[in-house]
Amino acid sequence: MDSINILIQDRHLIQQAVAGLSARQMLAIPPGFDNNIAWNLGHIVVVQQLLHYRLCGLDMAVSDQQIAMFKTGTSPADWPIEPDIASLPALLSELPQKLLVDYQTGRFGDFTPFTTSTGIYLETLEEAIAFNNFHEGLHLGFILALRNIVVQ
Repeated sequence: MDSINILIQDRHLIQQAVAGLSARQMLAIPPGFDNNIAWNLGHIVVVQQLLHYRLCGLDMAVSDQQIAMFKTGTSPADWPIEPDIASLPALLSELPQKLLVDYQTGRFGDFTPFTTSTGIYLETLEEAIAFNNFHEGLHLGFILALRNIVVQ
């Protein structure tokens, strides 16, 4: 599916953007920002799993703790512990590949329609995949902006 290939490419761009950053840089919250690079990475991983797997009634590849730390409306200021930053790049590349295989093998069943926090109504898995690409593009922009500030 072309939309999943776009997701795979977007994740590659995100990985390139964060390659070589230190933990301090990943966790820094510059003035004017509510979150950091690590939160953005975790957020896109969690949201993709929620939109594609949970809404189809399937098990997700993220933990309840990861969901609690990175779901919409959360902030690093609320983290009870620091996230496992080292695991995020692997999830970025592995999960879109898993999505592609699961989609090609017909693993997805009924999709539960959902209205996003931005008011966009998603009626099918294909719409959720397309919306997720838009969502991740926004967060790539935030990641690039944050990277420009923390790398000096």
